[in-house]
Amino acid sequence: MGGDTTYNMTPDILYEDNHLIVVKKIAGLLTQGDATGAPNLLDELRSFIKQRDNKPGNVFLGMVQRLDKPVSGVIVFAKTSKAASRISEQMRKKRVEKLYIAVTELPPDEVKINHWCRHENYLLRIKDRTEVSSTFRQDAQQAILERKTIYANKKAAIHLIRLITGRKHQIRAQLSSVGMPILGDRKYGSELNEVSNDCIILHAIKCTFNHPTTKEKVSFVADLPKYLLSPFQQDRVLLINKKIRVDIQ
Repeated sequence: MGGDTTYNMTPDILYEDNHLIVVKKIAGLLTQGDATGAPNLLDELRSFIKQRDNKPGNVFLGMVQRLDKPVSGVIVFAKTSKAASRISEQMRKKRVEKLYIAVTELPPDEVKINHWCRHENYLLRIKDRTEVSSTFRQDAQQAILERKTIYANKKAAIHLIRLITGRKHQIRAQLSSVGMPILGDRKYGSELNEVSNDCIILHAIKCTFNHPTTKEKVSFVADLPKYLLSPFQQDRVLLINKKIRVDIQ
């Protein structure tokens, strides 16, 4: 989809000013274009802004982060090159806090509730997959995340994930490597089909960083899609939602 294509989706804008725009991405939509030519959020958002603001030329949107196609949640785009540079620098220096909610299959061993644990590995890209290695290799990237299990039943567990590094398919690969593939993620071993083929139950719920011009700390939250808590009984959903709201503060 190019910049002159008519925008066919109304973006869920969480925040916008002259320097950045924050939106809620739906699962199943690419963040940016690839060889398939499928619709993508970057081009569609450019098209939307161009039409809304009646801009005669091209619309600048800087990519400062990405979400995998089957993942939903909060995503930030810069509206100026200076903002893009400053946010990207915070990303490199690990000054951006990114929180995710993941629903996984149950691990082989009993899971501890409300206990933070650290996953630290090395990741290798092999074709279109990310593989986990426990030892350093010259062609590997260090990957770190922190996980807290919020609730589990006999079928699934829901986790709060704090992403320390941002590697391709990092959360998906690291959780799968400890026997907890994300529900619906067949690429990384999930055998439970709780959602459509276009999405997995992984959601970027919150992003916090310093505003590129005011320098003030800003946080953006994307509410959970309804399907995300479908593996849990209805009487548990309200409690889980309440727990998540407290934990992401």
